[in-house]
Amino acid sequence: MSKKTKNNPASKKKDPPRENPQNHIVAAQQFSGPIPHPDILRQYNEILPGAADRILAMAESESEHQKSMDKTAMEFKSRENRRGQYLAMATVIVAFSAATACAYMGAQTAAAVIGGTTVVGLVTVFVTGRTGTNN
Repeated sequence: MSKKTKNNPASKKKDPPRENPQNHIVAAQQFSGPIPHPDILRQYNEILPGAADRILAMAESESEHQKSMDKTAMEFKSRENRRGQYLAMATVIVAFSAATACAYMGAQTAAAVIGGTTVVGLVTVFVTGRTGTNN
């Protein structure tokens, strides 16, 4: 049912002999950072005198800018956290004042609900922390 094929020596191709074999060496360099590799920096300076100083000044300026932005972001985050603590304290004072007023007027159930939910909310925030925020 299956055909047998004969190996035909003429159908096989042989690679032609290499008369002049050559070896190739490939080298790759990688450099990362705001300042180019010293050889490249030297070439910039040869093409445009003073270019190396300008490139270094640009890298220093960018570094200072990044530090400034990081400092501003940390100060903003600190102010945001402080504001959140003040608002939480104000909320607790208002809630416990309302619970005390309700208890004083004879509405113990309302006082328990207001006071209890405030305590449960505070415990939840302090135990589990803030989730879903970019800390």
